[in-house]
Amino acid sequence: MIKFFLSLALIFILSFCAFAQSDSKNQIQNREWPDTAKKIRIFKGTRIINAETNETLKKHTLDFRVTHLFGNMGKESGGGYHNFYGLDQSKDIRIAFDYGITDWWTISVSRSKRHENLEASGKFKIIEQAIDKAPLAISFFANITYSTITKSSFQIYKPSYRYTYATQIVIARKFSPRFSFEIVPCYVHRNLDLDSSDKNDLLALGGGFRWRFTKHTSLIADYFFTPKVNGLTYPRHNPLGTGVEIESGGHLFSVMLTNASGILENDYIPNTTDSWKHGGYKLSFIISRLFKL
Repeated sequence: MIKFFLSLALIFILSFCAFAQSDSKNQIQNREWPDTAKKIRIFKGTRIINAETNETLKKHTLDFRVTHLFGNMGKESGGGYHNFYGLDQSKDIRIAFDYGITDWWTISVSRSKRHENLEASGKFKIIEQAIDKAPLAISFFANITYSTITKSSFQIYKPSYRYTYATQIVIARKFSPRFSFEIVPCYVHRNLDLDSSDKNDLLALGGGFRWRFTKHTSLIADYFFTPKVNGLTYPRHNPLGTGVEIESGGHLFSVMLTNASGILENDYIPNTTDSWKHGGYKLSFIISRLFKL
């Protein structure tokens, strides 16, 4: 499985390198592209829906982010008009503060409702896409979470069991002024696994895109593939999200539908048990406000 992920990443990188030379002239001629000496901004925000993007914050910029994940909308998965199609429920809420230490290094702290996770994370830009210089961008993301949930509700008996870790390599490219795409190889480790058929370590492969169809509005989507594990108490489903991203002044507002069971990578990658097929999709939104400190 590791060889499979590495092969896909290698094919992705080599294909971009092969086409970068041929399309660079067309990119320069398009007025919406930056000067050849400047870096290209691939995504507007630091997240698409569930997936991290390659982007980091500018130096000394604070991003206050609120993410809300409602309940299932489909009647088959407990939704319907009795709970106002999931709007009466709140599956997860994440409140986060992201800060740009430098233009290429962002740190973050957050708190999530589901499992009462406290999170600390960091993202580093390794390569930035630039016309005639680099055909793609690569960033590294890592986080650590600690659950403060009560022992009786989560069967956690040791402090060390409360920790989870996630790492990702984000490989992204802006193909045109309107279209951006990325792939995201992921690794998640959980110190405690409550299902005897599952493993503490999990590999996943994600991908996502942004397509701008008006000056301030874009279609966004992302998807994560996780290997199938037989015998799980609750079958694992692959998280899929789609939505609309709207720019309004200093705000970046996103409205999405996703079957993810949580907001954090450490949660939605191993623990998504709802499926789109059976009405397990949920309304979600992100509000982001930037402050220059």
